[in-house]
Amino acid sequence: MVSDRNRQIVERRRSSESLGAIGSAMGISRERVRQIVDREERRDRRAQELEEAARLPQQPNPLQLTPRLRNMLAKLIGTTDFTPDQVVALEYTVAMFSTIPNFGSRDWKELKAWMERAGKSPAYQCVGGSRRSHDSRLRRGAEHDRRGRRNSDRNIPAVWARPPADDGGL
Repeated sequence: MVSDRNRQIVERRRSSESLGAIGSAMGISRERVRQIVDREERRDRRAQELEEAARLPQQPNPLQLTPRLRNMLAKLIGTTDFTPDQVVALEYTVAMFSTIPNFGSRDWKELKAWMERAGKSPAYQCVGGSRRSHDSRLRRGAEHDRRGRRNSDRNIPAVWARPPADDGGL
């Protein structure tokens, strides 16, 4: 869904026209031209990734995940070519993934949908005497951290552990 203006900007840039010249002609700054070109190139790369992902025999595959989530998982698992089974081996729960910096509910929903395509579902565990999906805990703010559970008790790699909350010296 590239606008005509953005398409013209990208075409002119690909024909080696300078950012300043394009900006002057279009009535925008050279920095805005650079931003538009970068965004459209990222969109093109993502479209190519998705086409490649559809052709691969292994389904689902990591290329179907957004680059941001794919990079988080690759760092956690230790390889860029990971499988849903490797994610399950990490204790596939919201509680585990919510310890990853910048991992939010959008990431969880995307990961959960990807895993469900592979026939996997999130682990459940007792929370306060009831069996609940960890999905609801993510929305409520991951109480497990406020309850004093340490990351080391849950086999979370140190690179993903959150720093302890400041309780004001209590």
